[in-house]
Amino acid sequence: MDKSAKDPEKIRSMFSTIAPRYDLLNRVLSLGIDRQWRKFAVSQLPSGEKSLFLDVATGTCDVALEIIRQHSAETRVVGVDFSEGMLKRGREKVREAELEKRIEVRFADVTALPFDDNRFDAAIIAFGIRNVQDFKKGIMEMGRVVRSGGNVVILEFTSIQNPFFKVPYRFYLTKVLPFIGEFISGKKGAYKYLPSSMLEFPGPEEFKKEMEQTGLIHVLYHRLSLGIAAVHIGTVP
Repeated sequence: MDKSAKDPEKIRSMFSTIAPRYDLLNRVLSLGIDRQWRKFAVSQLPSGEKSLFLDVATGTCDVALEIIRQHSAETRVVGVDFSEGMLKRGREKVREAELEKRIEVRFADVTALPFDDNRFDAAIIAFGIRNVQDFKKGIMEMGRVVRSGGNVVILEFTSIQNPFFKVPYRFYLTKVLPFIGEFISGKKGAYKYLPSSMLEFPGPEEFKKEMEQTGLIHVLYHRLSLGIAAVHIGTVP
């Protein structure tokens, strides 16, 4: 993929444009499976009575809300995103759930997080790291703000390894998905970027090595739904 396709301003603009129908698009395009993926990813976070978690690329706050569902009443979440359009919808959902005291939503870029070192018990990012131009820098920043022994959890689409599923999956991504995405969002070309960003993202084993190169240790991963997505978990040394 041309690196310019991941220009932060282009990505920011794209997500702000589709924000009002982002949740609906996720449900339709994934056939509803994205909810199960997020639940599994959140289940990989450490448990604790008064945990503080960072949800990067929080978007419409689906992951932040899932964290609250799975953890104790004392758990708090800081959700950050660099798309104001997505943040607006995320804040609305947090307000509707009456969780403003437990979920803080704020503007921030993963490559320059405005937090002190060792502040969080763990950090998570769902379907966002492949959109970061320098994703290693983003992972290093997540590791920086997580305490020693805490986790960095990354849920992301991945390249299909199964040869029988590879061809129909590619057809869906390149032909069907952009058409449905444009129809539902009402924005011409809104989902043309997505297929290439998914198909060109490193496979699970390669991405595991990329995470290790950022300084994380004990990195492991779980393939989900025939390898469509994967959850990687790394530990901060």
